[in-house]
Amino acid sequence: MSYDKQVDRDNPSCIIILLDQSDSMRDPLAGDAGRSKKEAVADILNGLLYELVLRCVKSPQEGPRSYFAVAVVGYCTSGPNRPLVQSAFSSPLDAADVAWIPDIAANPLRVESRPSPNGSGEIKTPIWIQPRSIGGTPMCGAIDRAGRIAAGWLQQYPDSFPPIVMNLTDGEANDGDPLPWAERLRGLSSRDGNVLLFNLHLSTLAAEPLLFPSSGANLPDEYARTLHEMSSELPEFMLEAARAQGSRVEAGARGFGFNADMRSVMTFLNVGTSVGKVLR
Repeated sequence: MSYDKQVDRDNPSCIIILLDQSDSMRDPLAGDAGRSKKEAVADILNGLLYELVLRCVKSPQEGPRSYFAVAVVGYCTSGPNRPLVQSAFSSPLDAADVAWIPDIAANPLRVESRPSPNGSGEIKTPIWIQPRSIGGTPMCGAIDRAGRIAAGWLQQYPDSFPPIVMNLTDGEANDGDPLPWAERLRGLSSRDGNVLLFNLHLSTLAAEPLLFPSSGANLPDEYARTLHEMSSELPEFMLEAARAQGSRVEAGARGFGFNADMRSVMTFLNVGTSVGKVLR
């Protein structure tokens, strides 16, 4: 399978982000000046959504085009045996499995004024995702939800570039073994290729991040090796995108990261959504 289908309005792309919202997301994210993981990741995802909106604007005379549909699925628990696996968007974007970019652009939760990076004033920043942390980590349920979304998408768009699923987590699944669920998800396909599943472990420790390894043999524990095994190999154009972001990758590199800090979270998401660069 080729993974070379161009993205356009007839063959849009589906991006599914699985967001760990368990209690441990209260801990600080490495390399982010004491902000919690939940706050840092929410900011990064809001920035990514805004970037996707801008990628879909082809002319200042019209709004963003429907090149992407996005799901952000939060997962946590509200008590023993009570998993919460649901849209992290607020109404009205949470009414469907996926939200189209024009609808996302039109329905931010709010718009905040924040200092510009160069200190020259303030910039308007749309906010869609709120930080949250509660309970445990029902990762199997989240991957199952992603599979249902992806299967519905593939029925409607069988010729499209296949859905991309990115799982951002700092904990081990507490609702079973996620590997069979990941294998089932990756077995779904369009005529262009199988669904891509990427996994990123968020770190509290100031340890060297590891991005896109081809082998899991040197990973420090079974949990990390499982996440690596769950992850798809990067298609060739994503290998090129990873190299452009400064990562040293080789053939067979997987969409997996361990001990991720602020910068590597952004790199991971930029590579995972690089399909947008083939828009026409």
